[in-house]
Amino acid sequence: MRIPEDVRKDIPLTEEVIYFDNTATSLTPKPVVEAMDEYYLRYRANVHRGVHRLSQMATHKYEESRKVVAEFINAKFEEVVFTKNTSESLNLVALGLENIFKRGDIIVTTPYEHHSDLLPWQRLAKKLGLRLEFIQGDNEGNLDLSDAERKIKGAKLVAVQHVSNALGVIHEVEELGKLAKESGAIFVVDAAQSAGHMEVDVKKLHADFLAFSGHKGPMGPTGIGVLYINEEFFETFEPPLIGGGTIEDVSLDGYKLTEPPERFEAGTPNIGGAIGLAAGIRYIERIGIERIERQERKLVKRTVEGLDELEIPWYGPRNLKKHAGVVSFNVPPLHPHDVAAILDDHNIMVRSGHHCALPVMKKLGINGTVRASFHVYNSLEEVETFLRVLEDLVKSLRD
Repeated sequence: MRIPEDVRKDIPLTEEVIYFDNTATSLTPKPVVEAMDEYYLRYRANVHRGVHRLSQMATHKYEESRKVVAEFINAKFEEVVFTKNTSESLNLVALGLENIFKRGDIIVTTPYEHHSDLLPWQRLAKKLGLRLEFIQGDNEGNLDLSDAERKIKGAKLVAVQHVSNALGVIHEVEELGKLAKESGAIFVVDAAQSAGHMEVDVKKLHADFLAFSGHKGPMGPTGIGVLYINEEFFETFEPPLIGGGTIEDVSLDGYKLTEPPERFEAGTPNIGGAIGLAAGIRYIERIGIERIERQERKLVKRTVEGLDELEIPWYGPRNLKKHAGVVSFNVPPLHPHDVAAILDDHNIMVRSGHHCALPVMKKLGINGTVRASFHVYNSLEEVETFLRVLEDLVKSLRD
């Protein structure tokens, strides 16, 4: 498969707009839509519920999708739980682990987290009387690993993002996971911005829990997410939601939970979404994760070079080996929303605002940024068009 040409042929929207908002959600290739259409039109039925052939086929495809996800992140089949999105997955982790904490226990995270990997821990700390500590870092998002080592030593749980959605920095998650394991801490990884863009291996990352969404890097549909639960926590982790599909036996006196992963998936799941997610994963695996990563690095390199040439301030690591396919910048004195609106007038889609990472913005002393984020179907030609529009904008402001 040629990239980005062949991928663009599968995504009609790439002929209409320059889509640089992949951190929020990626565009969907035709094979993903076709896989979901096949479910809805040819074997639409509930899973795990019926003996008729449509239910049996739906169940087979649903569980086959779980197998695809498990192999994608190097997990066991039963360790993969389908959820709604990354936010739900991380909230479920916080709720399901409440019973292991005692007052004064320490949770360690970073000041660069998306709100979805911050608010659940803040709420848990407030509710149970826990201490929340933050690994220090600089304005580029680089973590102080010496500070991390000191703080993780006394932690009960460590929760970190793999890639910052606001700064594009790739954190040293493998090293942090190793420190957590050495200290006996539970390690939680937010892989929302890495899955589908770079290798995500739960074993290499030493993850006990890992979360990501289907609609971002994997180019799947919205409304489907993944929560990886290390099998060592099957008994420790209390399912926050129970009911249909989660039990082996029920009486008026109580209930007995079924085996994982079903015990963690209450009610009818997003069957079509899981099938679409598996189709997205198969699609990017045909391209190759390494090729996707190389393409995004080319786009980032040219983008930041162009911003430097235009003397436009940008945020994130200057070491481009640590910079994922996310570039945040501002065009003073314009508000980020104004810049995004101007780019939209030229059919260039970017995100603007605080990106659900207000502590990052406060650390930088700004009210938000413009964010261009890439996927494998984006091209260098698109980046050049983007830079030309910014050049014209800068000239108009400086004349």
